[in-house]
Amino acid sequence: MRWRWRWALDALAVAAILMTVAYAVVPRPELMGYQSDSRAYVDQDGRLLRLTLAGDERYRLHVALDDVAEPLRQATLLYEDQDFYHHPGVDPLALLRAAWTSYVTRERRVGASTITMQVARLRWRLDTRHLGGKLVKIVRAIQLTRHYSKDEIFQAYLNLASYGGNIEGVEAASLIYFDKHAKDLTLPEALSLSVIPQNPVKRNPATVSGQHFLLQARNGLFQRWCEAHPQAKQQQVFFDLPLTFRPLSQLPFLAPHFTTWLDQQLPVFQRGLIETTLNAPVQQIVEQQLKAYLARKATLGFNNGAVLVVNTDTMAIEAMVGSADFTNARIDGQVNGTTAKRSPGSTLKPFVYGLALDQGLIHPLTMLKDAPHRFAGFSPENFDQQFLGPVFARDALILSRNVPATVLQAQLVDPGLHRWLQQAGVEGLRNADYYGLALSLGGAELTMTELVRLYALLANGGLNQPLRALQQTPAQPGEALLSPEAAFLVLDMLKDNPPPQRPELIGQVGHGVPVAWKTGTSFAFRDAWAVGVSGPYVIAVWIGYFDGASNPEFIGRKAAGPLLFNLFDALGHGRGWTATDHFKPGLLNLRKVAVCREDGKLPNPLTPHTVDTWFIPGVSPIEVSQLHRAVPIHPETGLRACREQPGQTEMTVYEFWPSDLLTIFRQAGVSLAGPPPFEPGCVLDDVAQSGMSPRITSPVAGVAYQLRSDRLDAETMVLTASVDGDVRTLYWFVDDGYIGKCAADQPLVWTPHSGTLTIRVVDDHGRAAQKEIEVGVVRDPR
Repeated sequence: MRWRWRWALDALAVAAILMTVAYAVVPRPELMGYQSDSRAYVDQDGRLLRLTLAGDERYRLHVALDDVAEPLRQATLLYEDQDFYHHPGVDPLALLRAAWTSYVTRERRVGASTITMQVARLRWRLDTRHLGGKLVKIVRAIQLTRHYSKDEIFQAYLNLASYGGNIEGVEAASLIYFDKHAKDLTLPEALSLSVIPQNPVKRNPATVSGQHFLLQARNGLFQRWCEAHPQAKQQQVFFDLPLTFRPLSQLPFLAPHFTTWLDQQLPVFQRGLIETTLNAPVQQIVEQQLKAYLARKATLGFNNGAVLVVNTDTMAIEAMVGSADFTNARIDGQVNGTTAKRSPGSTLKPFVYGLALDQGLIHPLTMLKDAPHRFAGFSPENFDQQFLGPVFARDALILSRNVPATVLQAQLVDPGLHRWLQQAGVEGLRNADYYGLALSLGGAELTMTELVRLYALLANGGLNQPLRALQQTPAQPGEALLSPEAAFLVLDMLKDNPPPQRPELIGQVGHGVPVAWKTGTSFAFRDAWAVGVSGPYVIAVWIGYFDGASNPEFIGRKAAGPLLFNLFDALGHGRGWTATDHFKPGLLNLRKVAVCREDGKLPNPLTPHTVDTWFIPGVSPIEVSQLHRAVPIHPETGLRACREQPGQTEMTVYEFWPSDLLTIFRQAGVSLAGPPPFEPGCVLDDVAQSGMSPRITSPVAGVAYQLRSDRLDAETMVLTASVDGDVRTLYWFVDDGYIGKCAADQPLVWTPHSGTLTIRVVDDHGRAAQKEIEVGVVRDPR
């Protein structure tokens, strides 16, 4: 027995020496920053979306001591180390008692670990089953005591302790088991967690036996708790109720595309609680609506889609559904359709019109021409393979006519559409020449996130702002890329785009939410798009296949439009949303003006009918209508007089439609009565003074025309002009040399040569126009 005493005393002496040395010379260790944490993604109201594993495959979340419920802190001290705030990191009397019982009398093994010693074991992952490990633990505990406060050490314990399986730290345990933060734990929950670290294997809540032993230990702790807090006996009823622990297998994995996207974007060092902008109820509505819609359309081959919802007030992403089913490998469900580059179809057309409004090319009722047009080898066609002829800008946008959009795009300068998209932050664009005028028709690829940001720009008065996915990211003021007036007018036009023809659901009468919206259909029916603005939201819908396969049903209006309106109805029913919530037109540089009902220009005294339209003073085009004109007519012959002769002629009003529009009217079966021809003998100078001069429509100024060197004799150029309604014949000249004549409504086909050429046309009334073009020669690419 004597040698055992000596052995115990020697061990204590060695321990005392080691503690003294440790306290004097051992440097300050890193207590928490040496390991990574999990990421706990929560929505804007704190709901857990997803909890990821830390780098060592453990669930771990750092929490400050002040953010741990007071009952849990007190219960942990009561159960583990009542004298924690009073001893120097180790309890000498407890050590002596444990050494005597374990190594002298050998009655049983007794622990004497303080919370500080447990932190040392956990921090350095010490094997303390042997004496050497225990001594190192003591030294490390003294080291921690010297360099850290009691609160810091206690906080470290609550972050390092094991709470069953691969769950470390009370914050991770609270979120996993009870779906709440550690600061919100009830007394039964707090006491339950407090007893796990002492034996996390035996008391693991993931097993039935573990819960049994855990509750036994918790009930014992509750009795001790009541001795210190007698008033707690009133909560016995809550301890008698069954306590439910959520198993790891039931951890939420909500908004999987959103959290996966964020997980790839965040810096490696950004861990812990990730407070996102997602709105879980909105996300759930979107997922349910998409699933139900695809089920109804399954017979048409619809099995996948993507939806993005952004709050334009804050630019916060509130819902992101990247596919119909994240877990479905058959549809490549893990692909995020909101961040994938796809052809947007016609969804970029509103920005052509916005730029045209700002550059003074149009107002909403400017008359555009939906007629065949050729741009140096590019001849845009409409989706329905038809042309409407004269069409107001508003209607051309709503009806998504391709020719008016490309004609406007060709006229844009400083910036053009390509440069504007670059300014707006669209990434991955090739040079402008690569796309040409097909850019507004879906020639470039954009992501849904980029497209939604562009439409949010409209809702926010032309301000381009980045999307926000994290609450900590402040909203930015943005850069003005369109005027507030142009942004308002685009939405004001798009709000008149009628909803898709339905009802989709039995008993559904109509749509209660007005939406400014646009559709898009990509080449070969690979992508169907619908993007809309109403109230605080921009919503984008995509229907298609990730492998790029086509489906003739993938038409934006038919395939994506109904779902877009379902979503707005579900989110905004009864809320009084409008498509222009952010605007007060009375505060903008806008006013209503009367224009000719037929051609959209300012009325002249002879204009019989007018309508009101929005006008941007100082910007919108000012052109007086010449459609209705009074001309002198001889009553006897019915012919047009050379000049007015009071008493002999009568002034009669006729419509003078340009020749290209007259052709379209005739093709549509519409017969318009034009002015009669001049009477014989009129002098050309008199005739030329009346009416409009010709306007060359082909070739187009500013376009470089190229001839192939191997077929110079076979290359041709089409010459066309728009002329007044009384013109019958056109005469064409190149560099003052006559090359031929044609009817006013027909083209002249000419074999060009290279150089800087001046094209001139003269009508049969002596009125003329000219244009300069560049024609080059390129070698045979073979």
